[in-house]
Amino acid sequence: MRALFGLIDTLLNLFSILLWVHVILSWVRPAQNQWINLLNSIVEPVLAPIRRFLQRYLPSQLQVFDFSPIACWLLISLVRNLFSPLRYL
Repeated sequence: MRALFGLIDTLLNLFSILLWVHVILSWVRPAQNQWINLLNSIVEPVLAPIRRFLQRYLPSQLQVFDFSPIACWLLISLVRNLFSPLRYL
């Protein structure tokens, strides 16, 4: 059981790092290549539903910015905090 929660924690850490890379690359806008496409194929399926949810409930003044990565990091933190006591069982 401990190994399963350790694996989940590791995967969430890895996804968080990939999300950071995705955000930084969105500011730089490098040329499309296989690595950028792979990163987008991993990160965008998670960000797209969060983005749709935020567009539905955020005021239009705040929709100028994409808050989906921040919301995703908050969700990752929430899941990690929920699983952290279970990791030591």
